[in-house]
Order: sequence, then C-alpha cells, then structure tokens
Amino acid sequence: MAAGIETLDAPAQAASALPAAAAGGACARAPAVPAPVTGWRCVLADWGVVGGATAVCHVFGAATSLLLRMLLDPAQMGIWQALKLFLSYGNYANLGISKGATRDFTIALGKGDTSQAKRGLDLAFTVNTLTSLVYAAVLVGAGAWIGLSGVGPWAGAWGVGLAVVGMLAVLSRYVTFHVTILRAKQDFRTTSELSILEAVLTLAACGLATWRWGLWGLYVGTLTVLLAGLGFVWRRRAVTLAWACDRGEIRRLVAVGGPILLAGTVSSLFRSLDKLMILGYLSDREYQLGCYSATLMVTVQLYGLGNMLSIVMGPRYGEAYGRSGDRGEVARLAARATELCAAAMALPAAMAIVVAPPLLARLLPDYQAGLAPLVWLVPGVVVLCATLPASQYLVAVNRQNRALAAVVIATLLAAAGNHLALRGGFGLVGVAAATAIAHAAYWVLIVSISLWPELDRAHRRRYLAMLGLMLAPTVILAVILERLHPGIEADLVTTLAKAGMVAVVWCLTVWAGWHHGRWAEAIRGPVEVRERTHEII
Repeated sequence: MAAGIETLDAPAQAASALPAAAAGGACARAPAVPAPVTGWRCVLADWGVVGGATAVCHVFGAATSLLLRMLLDPAQMGIWQALKLFLSYGNYANLGISKGATRDFTIALGKGDTSQAKRGLDLAFTVNTLTSLVYAAVLVGAGAWIGLSGVGPWAGAWGVGLAVVGMLAVLSRYVTFHVTILRAKQDFRTTSELSILEAVLTLAACGLATWRWGLWGLYVGTLTVLLAGLGFVWRRRAVTLAWACDRGEIRRLVAVGGPILLAGTVSSLFRSLDKLMILGYLSDREYQLGCYSATLMVTVQLYGLGNMLSIVMGPRYGEAYGRSGDRGEVARLAARATELCAAAMALPAAMAIVVAPPLLARLLPDYQAGLAPLVWLVPGVVVLCATLPASQYLVAVNRQNRALAAVVIATLLAAAGNHLALRGGFGLVGVAAATAIAHAAYWVLIVSISLWPELDRAHRRRYLAMLGLMLAPTVILAVILERLHPGIEADLVTTLAKAGMVAVVWCLTVWAGWHHGRWAEAIRGPVEVRERTHEII
C-alpha cells in the first residue's frame, strides 16, 4: 500500500460509520478517511487555488452574463445559447483518443514512468487536430447553407454564427487539450491563471464588441478571447506536442477513450437536453430559451463550481490506481471526495435559490418568466455534481462502459420527462422539474454501478449519511423558504432573513459532518511528498 494512504480493511476501522444521526443520537467513530497520494492538505491547497480563481471567474462571468442580456434581446440570447452548444460539441470530435491518452498519462504519473504515455499524447494531438478541422468544415458548410437560404428572420445570424463557431472549435480544442494535460500533471495554478485571463477578456472584449455591434460583435469578441488563450497555453504548456502516426497505438487509445468520449458526448446532450427540447417544441423558441437562460445563468455557475472540485480530484483517482491497482481504495477515495464536494456545493446552491430570483428580477425584468424554474433546477444541478466523483472513478479504473450505459438511460428518462412536460403545457417549470428528476435518477444509476459494489456496509452508510447531512437540510430549507416567500415578490429584509437562516443551517451541518467524519484527523495525517515539476517534457 502506498505511503500516505490510510487503509480501511481492518475490522476495527470498518466497524463504525457515520450513524443515523445526523438525527441526533450519539455518534460512533466514522471509518478512517483514505487520502490521495499527495494527501488531503495538497488537495485543499489546490482547491484553494482553483476555488479562488473560480470565484473571480464567477464574478466576471456573472457581470458578463448580465451585461450581454442587457445588450441583447431574449431572441438573440437564445441564438447564442444554441451556438455555444455546437461549440461545446466540438470537444467530442476527436474519437476519444485525447481522453484515452490523458487517462494513460495520469496512471503513468502514479507509476512514475511517463515515456510511453508521452507518445500517446503526441498521437492524440495529431488525431485531435485533424478531426477538429473536419468538424469545423461541417459547421462552416451548414452556416453557409442556412445563411444563403434566407429562411426566417434570423437566418443570417444563424449562418454567420455557425461559420464562426466552426473556426472557434479548432482553436478551442487545441487549448482544451493542453489544459487537460496541465490538469493531469496537477498544475492547477497555470490553469487557474488561464481561467482568470479568459474571464477578464470575455467581459472586456465581448462586452465592448457586443455594445458596438450587437450579436455580430459577440462573435468577434469570443474569437479574440480564444486567440488570447491560445497564446497563453503555447507559452505555459506542460508538454511539447509533435505530429506522430502509429495506427496500432491509435486504435488502442481510441478503444480506451472511445467509451469515455461517448459518455462525455451523451453527458453533454443530457445536460443540454432541456434547451434543445425548448427549441424543438415551442413556437416562440428563441424567446422562451432566452428567458430560460436566466435560470441557466445561475445553474451553469453552480455546475462550474462542482466541476472545479471534481477537476482537482480527477487526476488523483488515476494516480492512486496507477500506484496501488486497488479499485476499492479508489472507490473509497471518491466517496470521501463526494462528502467535501457536497459541503462546498450546499451553501451556494441554497443562496442561489433564495437570493437569485429577487436580484435577477430587478436587474433583468424582461427575463422574469425564466426565473420560476430555478427552484427545481438548482437542486437538480447539485445532485448532478454529486455524480462526478463516481463517473471519474469508472474512468480511472477502466470501466467507462458502465458510465456510458448510465448516462444513456438517464438521457432517455430526461427526454421522456421533458416531452411530457412540454406537451402537457407545464412550460419552463415543467422542463426544469423533469430535468431535476432525471438528474436524481442518474445519480442512483451511476453510484449503484461504480462506488456501491466496492464499498462495504459501513462505508455505504457513511456515504449516504454524509451526503444527506451535507445537502438535505440546507437545500430543502431554501426551497421551503422560497415557496413560502417567493423571491420575485420579496423585499430586501425578507431576502436577507432567508439568506441568514440558510447560512446558519449550513454552518451547523458542516460542523456536524466535520466532527463526526474525522476530517481534521485526515488532514493532519501523513502526506507523501511528491514534487510537482512544470518543466516542458
């Protein structure tokens, strides 16, 4: 067993779990907390760096979102929301080879030998570049066809937008691949600096260009931001990539990364299905999606927070598996990481429920129709974030096919629920409710096929108890308060009182979890010191 990783196999350690008590009875000692190779203190330090950068980015992101919605009408914002979906889909045009290569790279870091993994990164770079060019050509062709057809009042905006997104996809894919490698090496300081740079430039360049030229200016501003990001990663890249060709190794990496890619593609579809179905089902689709984007503006920030926490832990699962080869050890590590993620997510989620509606209703009165879904969609996003450690565990231990199966089933459930909501006349609130229910179903599916089989009874009890303790009291209280005193109608005093109640409950639950979860002991525990080098390989 690697040094610095606490084992949980001893009967005395596994005999007790966090009791039902979170309901108030006396607590037995919880099982010992397993640690990553570099220890929990290093994780907290990385979370501090990435979390600080994320907080700054959220401030700039919120300012950018508000500014763009002041400068664009709901229909134009609906077009931009749809175009961003096509840009995000460009990340899945590489046949999964980049995901397979970076997975091998994290495991190789755990083993201490990256020579073969470096070859895989070169192959992934070659395939990634070629496939992104093909994807760009398809989007440019589609944009030209739509623009020249002249069908509908927004044909020109759609045509130019798709052509621009095609060019952006090539640049974005190159930058994203380098960021993925930096994260695999746990160089989160560099990736955090890039995030802040992009956030500042997005507010300045996109805001100014949109103010001057409207939706067309937003296209120009986005291109400017990506070019700046390209220059940054070129100077700070973790590895020097080169063109390479090895058909046999490419096929192997695609076989490893293909299921990860498919799971990621379906997962992206799963997260964006509500937007796509609004576009497909409603006659005033641009307006409705634009209004719905007011809620999405909040939930995207929340998901970004959960994704940030998972990004820091993701490479550590592969590193731990490369070091020990023990799936159970990695599962216990992922289960404990879920506890900390839930504690970090609960307060901002609850605050979003009670503070965002009155704030956005006053800042964006034209978007008020899109605020009601927030009380459903925020809890759903929190549950979705709780699935990230489980899905990352499956990738780390080479069981990504299971992750694909779970997200496919959840997507079908989401599609059925959204169909019933839209055909039944339940509108945007019905869409949000169906999406939240699908997120909960996905959590049940992914945990049942990943962490659950690897955890013994004590660790299962702890997992459920800690997750419930960290999330349920705070988020449920926020929902109840919002139902009793709707935020759109609430005055400042009522809003502050609701926020204060939520904060007090969160503090109490975190104290209980910290005390009974033995986290102080884990953070003070032994740490294996591993120097991180940022030199060019």
